[in-house]
Amino acid sequence: MPLSKNDLRDFSSLHRKSKRHELGLFVVEGKKNCMELVNGNFEVVCMCTTDPNNSDFVDAIQITTKEASRISHLKNPSPFIAIAKIPKVDFKIEIKPILFFLDQINDPGNLGTIIRTLDWFGFNQIICSPETVDAYNSKTVMASMGSIFRVKVIYKEFRAVIEKFKSHKVITTQINGENIYKQTIHKNSIIVFGNEANGISKQIENFSDQQIRIPKFGHAESLNVSTSVGIIANEIKRLSFKS
Repeated sequence: MPLSKNDLRDFSSLHRKSKRHELGLFVVEGKKNCMELVNGNFEVVCMCTTDPNNSDFVDAIQITTKEASRISHLKNPSPFIAIAKIPKVDFKIEIKPILFFLDQINDPGNLGTIIRTLDWFGFNQIICSPETVDAYNSKTVMASMGSIFRVKVIYKEFRAVIEKFKSHKVITTQINGENIYKQTIHKNSIIVFGNEANGISKQIENFSDQQIRIPKFGHAESLNVSTSVGIIANEIKRLSFKS
């Protein structure tokens, strides 16, 4: 059965965050991501393909390359595109010793890579400020490489988080902080990462109990925020094995 005009119109509108959340749908692109989607707990609304020899998704609707270009957010659309329902996330934050908080991350690729990185290290949730880019932006989904289907992304004001987790220390990543390799990370901590250009907002800095930095050994001017998350997540895991 071909894709209806109404469906094509709706799916094409999912470029916009407002439409994604109005319709409760998002776009998943690429064979690997579509496989991860099918094997996960998300509801698949529609699976589409431009591949006439497709044998991977038996229920996929055959679409034209023109239709794929309208739905896809990529310059060169993948032969496999799915539409999935945005899950009705339980916005309660799971009580965990270590919580990661992202403050106003703007780049969808960075958010997707952070989600993928935390999935690698076994962290299954991440908290974002309301100003952080949408987790269901197509570029975020692509960059997560399927991890978006395993890591719960929760949007909360920082004040609401610290009011709930009063026993947790607030650790901020700062350029003038203490060397992470010479510090002890409190077993109950909220670790905050700031905006790519402006860092952590002053409002959050005021709550900081500890400031840490990743020491520089070479000459690069800065680290990408997703790289910083990976290094600190690795250090947390390393310390957990020592204790």
